[in-house]
Amino acid sequence: MSPIWILLGVAALAQAHVVKKHDFDPEYTMLEWPAQFTLKAIRTSLTDNVVENYEIWRTSKLSRIDYNEGYVKSIVKSGKPYRYGIKYAIHPEADRDQETTIVCSNTEGNRYSRQRLETILPEDPESYDLAGTEESDGIEYLRFVYDYSDETTDRRNTIWAIYDEQNEIWIPSRYEVIEFNLWLGSKDKHEIWDFFDFSSSFSYRRVFDVSTYDCPDELETPTYANNSEAMKKNLMFVDPEKPRHVSHVFNVFKKDFGKSYSDKKEHLKRKSIFKKNLRRIVQHNRRNLGYKLAVNQFADKTPEEMKKYMGLNRRPEGKVGNIPFPYDDRKLEEAATELPVEYDARLLGLVSKVKNQEECGSCWTFGTTAAAEGALARINGGRLLTLSNQALVDCAWAFGAAGCDGGTDNAAYEWMMQYGLPTEAEYGSYLNQDGPCRILNMTELHPIKGFTDVTPLSVSALKLALINHGPLSVSVHVTDAFSYYSSGIFYDTECNELNLNHEVTLVGYGERDGDTYWILKNSWGPNWGIGGYMYISSRDNNCGVATEPTYVVF
Repeated sequence: MSPIWILLGVAALAQAHVVKKHDFDPEYTMLEWPAQFTLKAIRTSLTDNVVENYEIWRTSKLSRIDYNEGYVKSIVKSGKPYRYGIKYAIHPEADRDQETTIVCSNTEGNRYSRQRLETILPEDPESYDLAGTEESDGIEYLRFVYDYSDETTDRRNTIWAIYDEQNEIWIPSRYEVIEFNLWLGSKDKHEIWDFFDFSSSFSYRRVFDVSTYDCPDELETPTYANNSEAMKKNLMFVDPEKPRHVSHVFNVFKKDFGKSYSDKKEHLKRKSIFKKNLRRIVQHNRRNLGYKLAVNQFADKTPEEMKKYMGLNRRPEGKVGNIPFPYDDRKLEEAATELPVEYDARLLGLVSKVKNQEECGSCWTFGTTAAAEGALARINGGRLLTLSNQALVDCAWAFGAAGCDGGTDNAAYEWMMQYGLPTEAEYGSYLNQDGPCRILNMTELHPIKGFTDVTPLSVSALKLALINHGPLSVSVHVTDAFSYYSSGIFYDTECNELNLNHEVTLVGYGERDGDTYWILKNSWGPNWGIGGYMYISSRDNNCGVATEPTYVVF
């Protein structure tokens, strides 16, 4: 047993009379939780590298769970006058001035969707079988096991508990879940819950009083299965371990993104993947990390499948921009003191609308084309033309690209230098697949003189290049969290600034609460991120934004 478990177990035993070996009696082998209790918990996810804290209060008609040191609260009341229950969701929100206020919303259940009491303990303890005892530091724990298998999952749940003979109640000490995904052939979940500060008495009035949170009097009655806004609003209170919750959110997801699957087997597979990703999203949003994740079009995709929504290959060794960066260290140092605090190329008409590469690995065309569009507008009296990504997909093969199977920024630029980009209006719409090259039939082309590599890892160089020459094409490392980004300033310690796999467009920068950020335009459509954009921290070259930025010269 781990040291933390021993300490928590000793604390629990201060109020309990433990079942000894000679007390091992069938009377104590049926596990059940008391009708009323409160306890605290620490959940450690070994698969997601996450540690969270919880506190719960529960009676036969009331429940409250606090997440993240109590910043997020979920209170459910059942019985009169709420026949189908009512749920209060309390959490902090930042306004436009970045001032945080506590917001409370409520949702009343109905005959089709009840608001049920919540818990962090296993809801069906009676289905667990006694598997023996384990002794540690003079304390004997009873171990209960529940094995579950279906078409997508193998799971083993284990509970360690002690029995309070005086009060005739079970006190949980530890709960472990190991889940294996049969579709992916991998361990999806391994988490350990340590429970402590158990008590069977507390103040009802203090715990379940919602009046101090300014909760509205009127009731909101969203139907999760049909209302995507309600689902998004209440996402942090979804429990990914409850099939009913997963089904509701999965149904909304399918409706919102027009998802349909070939057969029952495929449906089960996608729902299994969705559940895993939903778990990650919900757990992240309960933590105060400065940015939020959302259920988006990728929520039923595996990390391996996400590769086709990227497509950046690394440049061949020795391939560099043909036009040198015109600012030496002295000029950069002088310019750094005069750079504006904020800059946004969108406000200057240098950025076209957000596009969607879909399932074609053509990100290398979107970052470079956006850079060319902005540079052309700068010399074209501000006239912004939408240039053709499809032309690069179809035609740049001889320069080292491979259409929808990926490419490099230098391949795109070298092709542009020789042929020039046509407009999308003349070449034709983006097809999300490879096509025959039609560049020789175009009447108007926009060849470039070349491209420039900005001094890597220099924030000042990147800002100066953006202001004078941008938008810029930049390479980034897409992580799982990046894929589900929704809002806030993104910062992911899982990012590797050298493992660059996706090309995006740098269009601006800014500062908020002392944290500086870049504004990135992605090629995953306007439903991703903030209308297709991301705010990403400029600290520590997060995700590699400053590793190999480039701009176009006409």
